[in-house]
Amino acid sequence: MPAISRPLLIVFAATFALMVLWLVALRPKPVAIKDTPLAATQEISKARAAAAISDAANAKVQAATGGGGGATPAAAAPSKPAATPSPSRQPKAAAKPEHASRATAAGRNAAVMRDVRLGKVVVLLFWNPDAPDDIAARGALRDLDLHGGKVVVHVVPITRVAQYASITSGVKIAQSPTTVVIGRKRHTRVIVGLTEPREISQAVGDALAGR
Repeated sequence: MPAISRPLLIVFAATFALMVLWLVALRPKPVAIKDTPLAATQEISKARAAAAISDAANAKVQAATGGGGGATPAAAAPSKPAATPSPSRQPKAAAKPEHASRATAAGRNAAVMRDVRLGKVVVLLFWNPDAPDDIAARGALRDLDLHGGKVVVHVVPITRVAQYASITSGVKIAQSPTTVVIGRKRHTRVIVGLTEPREISQAVGDALAGR
């Protein structure tokens, strides 16, 4: 085997020494994952949001100025003038309270007269709803025998006695309670003051019999 010259050995030795030095001291060491700083994800989200806002602002500017190839916003159509409302017909004036009161009074009087013309016995009580005797007189009429519709009862506040002038003509009604029993032949019986069911029943029976 041929001998290696001295200079060549020196070169080999120097090369080997450099390789050992690189492996031991100069070679970069790998960094552990646990030592790597985390990425700032929240900063990334903020950056994206800022970019989106900026893009939207730019789009509005381009749309307003007609730049960027966007369509120019159409001009607002002129609004039509509001139609003038046609004058409404004026409502008729409401009936005055006194007219309505008169009509109501006439209706009450007519209802009693209708029952008299139909040949029914009419029991008409004029009363004061706040007086004890009047309340008792009203109670005496609750169980009155109406004889299958041949007898009708009307209860009227004493303050309305003037509205029944056609019924009470010739009859003096000066206080309450006053009970008026009108027979078929317009025979009238007046019971002044507190009464009882038996007295009312007797008066009705006489009116039905034509007495």
